[in-house]
Amino acid sequence: MTDAEQLFKEAHRLMRLTSGGDQLQRAAEAMVRAADQGHAAAANNFGAMLQHGRGVPVDLGEARRYYALAADAGLPEGQFNLGFMWLNGLGGPANPHEARQLFDMAAKGDDTDALTHLGRMAMVGEGGPQDFIAARDYWRKGMALDDGRCAFNLGVAMAGGHGAPPDFVQAYAHFACALDLDNRAAEAELQKLAAVMTEDERASAVALAKTLRQTASG
Repeated sequence: MTDAEQLFKEAHRLMRLTSGGDQLQRAAEAMVRAADQGHAAAANNFGAMLQHGRGVPVDLGEARRYYALAADAGLPEGQFNLGFMWLNGLGGPANPHEARQLFDMAAKGDDTDALTHLGRMAMVGEGGPQDFIAARDYWRKGMALDDGRCAFNLGVAMAGGHGAPPDFVQAYAHFACALDLDNRAAEAELQKLAAVMTEDERASAVALAKTLRQTASG
């Protein structure tokens, strides 16, 4: 085990033991030492500590720098976090185009936060071209990774006809999948759709939801 990995593990051990105080500061010290030795996950974690003020004062510029180290090392979580900073102008200028590129890299590593954001950006044309098909594809991939937000967003797109004619059966099925994935906001949407769908349509939607979940889990 490398020294950086030992420091990383020690930082996590200290973080598990406390919610603040000296041990959290010691955790931050171990985490930054690991990060400065090239440990990608430590760089990402120390970026989060800087962003949220855990064990160290808040410093968004430094948080962005450490996220960049993790992103450059190919860590999907680091790529997402750096993209989030660029998207929202945290610790430096905002640049939706740069954010979308970073989210795309993170999505290739199955980062569901990135897939959620990419779908929205593609749907509205933020940081790049508007692409309804790509937006749905991002969310489908996220749903296959058991992300309830992506399933919910697909339901919204299908109910509203974003990029295709409205399809209440598909919308209901995807909201049902979202609910199965613990997205409680889907309950209200299911009730709204149920009020305007026939019994046969609802039955078809329930069957489709079951198929979608089986396909995802298989």
